[in-house]
Amino acid sequence: MVRLALALTVVSLSAAACTTNGGRPTATPTTVAVLGQHAGTTVALGQPAPTGTGELGAVSCADAQHCWAVGVAASTAGGTTTTPPPVTVIAATADGGLHWAAQRLTLAVTPDLTGVSCPTLGRCMAVGSTGSNPPTGTVLTTRNGGRTWTAAGTPAGALAVIGVVCTTSTNCTVLVSDGTTLWSDTSLNFGTGWTQKGNLPAGLQDARDLSCTLSGTCLVVGNTPTTTGHGQGAVVISVDAGSTWAAAAVPTGTGLLQSAACASATRCLAVGTTSTTVSGVVPAAGALLLSDDGGHTWTPSPATPPVNNIFGVDCPLVKVCVMVGTRWVGGTAVGTGAVARSTDGGTTFIRSTTAYTPLTLTAVACPTDTTCLAVGGDTVARLTLPTIVTAPAPPHHGATR
Repeated sequence: MVRLALALTVVSLSAAACTTNGGRPTATPTTVAVLGQHAGTTVALGQPAPTGTGELGAVSCADAQHCWAVGVAASTAGGTTTTPPPVTVIAATADGGLHWAAQRLTLAVTPDLTGVSCPTLGRCMAVGSTGSNPPTGTVLTTRNGGRTWTAAGTPAGALAVIGVVCTTSTNCTVLVSDGTTLWSDTSLNFGTGWTQKGNLPAGLQDARDLSCTLSGTCLVVGNTPTTTGHGQGAVVISVDAGSTWAAAAVPTGTGLLQSAACASATRCLAVGTTSTTVSGVVPAAGALLLSDDGGHTWTPSPATPPVNNIFGVDCPLVKVCVMVGTRWVGGTAVGTGAVARSTDGGTTFIRSTTAYTPLTLTAVACPTDTTCLAVGGDTVARLTLPTIVTAPAPPHHGATR
C-alpha cells in the first residue's frame, strides 16, 4: 500500500462484502476515504482478481464499464484430482472495475496469454502461446462479450503471439515471434485469416506492448543487447500499420523500456526503468522518454517520474496520461503498485493515492479521461481520475468609441 506522509488509508467495508481469497480480504470497493490525500489527485483502489488467477499482464476496455484482463494461470499445486482448483486466465468486468468475474475456457490446454484487444462490447481478441510443450502461438476470440471463447486462426510460424491491437471490429494487428525473428501480421476478418507483414529490426529483444493508432502508426518497445546480462531500451516504429518497421532514435544509455503510447499524432511516451539488467527486475527509478514527432525520435523527460520501474502507460486525451508500475518501499526494496497521472501530455506526473495495490501494476487501459483499469499479479485496480476543469476565457472587450 502506498502511503502519503502522515496519511492513513481507510477502506469502508461491510461484513457481508468481505470474503477470503488466498488468505486475503476480498472487498467490494464501494467507498474509499483517504485521509491526507491532496485535492484533485487520482485514487487507485485495488482488489484481488478472481480465484485461480496467477499473473495478469494486459487489459483492454470496450467502454468505461466493460473491460477484459488476461494473463497466466496460478499454480495448480495443492489441488486434487476430484476437486481441481479453478484456473483463470481471462477476467472481465461489466461495471467499470467494481466487480470482476473469471471467464472460463474450454480448451485442452490452458494458454498463457500476453495481450488482449476489445474493439467492441461483443468482440475481444486475446493472444499468447498454447502452454503446451513445445508451445505454439495462439489467438482466441469472442463475439459475445466473453461468454464463449474459441481458438481463431494463428499466424503461420508463430511460436508466440506477443501483442494485439484491433483498431476496428474486424481489423487486427498482432506481433509474432518464431523464437528468432519478430514480425507483424494483420487480419481483416477478426482472426479467421492472417497476412504476414514486415519484420521488425534485427537485434530487438524482449519485445512487448504493441501500440497502434487509427492512422497506422505502431510502436513496439524492447531492448538491444549491450554487454552480458544488460541491454539498452529500444523503440521500433511503423507508419504503415506494420508493413514496414524501422528503429527509432533513442538516447544512448536508456534503461529497459516496457510500454509506449501516443497521446496525439505527434506526442508519444515510452516508459520503463533506468536499470539495464535483462535477467530480472532490479529496483530502480522509472524512465520516461518523450517524442514530439510521432515516435521517430525520443528524448528523456525533464522531470523525474514519481513511479519506479514503470510497466504501463496510456493517454485517453492529448493532455491526460496515466502510468503504472512499482513503488519500492523499505530497506528491503519491497515493491507495491504505484500510479501517476499527467495533465500536460506527459511532461510532468503526480503520483496518486492507492489502496490495496500490494503488487506491481503492469498494465493500464483508460477508456475515458476519468476512469482507468490497471492490473498486476493477481490484483486488479480501478483508477478514478479527477475531472480537468478549464478556466473560462476572459471576456473580450471591444474598442471604446
